[in-house]
Amino acid sequence: MVKDASAENERAKRLVNEIAGGDERAFEQLFETFSGRVFAFTRRMLNDEGKADEVMVDTMYEVWKTAGKFRGDAKVSTWILGIARNKALMALRSGTQSDHHADIEEFAEVLASSAPDGLAQMEANERDTLLAHCLGRLNEKHRECVHLAHYEELALSEVARILEIPEGTVKSRLSSARAQLTACLSVQFASA
Repeated sequence: MVKDASAENERAKRLVNEIAGGDERAFEQLFETFSGRVFAFTRRMLNDEGKADEVMVDTMYEVWKTAGKFRGDAKVSTWILGIARNKALMALRSGTQSDHHADIEEFAEVLASSAPDGLAQMEANERDTLLAHCLGRLNEKHRECVHLAHYEELALSEVARILEIPEGTVKSRLSSARAQLTACLSVQFASA
C-alpha cells in the first residue's frame, strides 16, 4: 500500500511537471486520477453535487494554471485537495451554497430476493446508510478530517497541511468525530 502510494505520487509529480510545460495529455491523466477524489471531498463539504462538480472543475483548472508553482514539498494529492478545500470554502462563503442538507440515500439499493448474497448486501447497505446519516450530523470541521483521514487515507501531517491546522488539532477532531459517530451509530442500531 505504501509502495503504491509512493509510486502514485511519483507518477503524479511527473505529470505535474509535464503539465507545467503545457502537456495536455498529462493534464488529462492527472484529471482522471484526481477528479473523482476532489469531487467526493468537495461533495462532503458542500452537500451539493452541482456545486461540488463546479468546485472540482475550478480546482483542476487551477492545477492546470499553477502546475509550475508546485514545489514538490508535499504529496500531489495534498496540494490538489488543499486547492479544492479553499475553493469549496469560497463557495460556502459566497452564499451561493444552498441550505439544502439532504440525507444520503444513494446506498439504498433494491436487491433481487433471489440474489445469492442479498441479505448480506442489504445489511451492508443499511450500515452504509446509517454511517452516512451519522457523518452528515458531524460539523463541517470534523467531517473534513474524517474524509481526508479515512476516505482519502492521508497521513495526519497531510490532513494538517491541507486544513492549515496543527497535527494535534487533527487528532483531537478525529477523536471527537469517532466518539460522535460511535454514539450516533449506537442510537441508530438500537432503534433499527
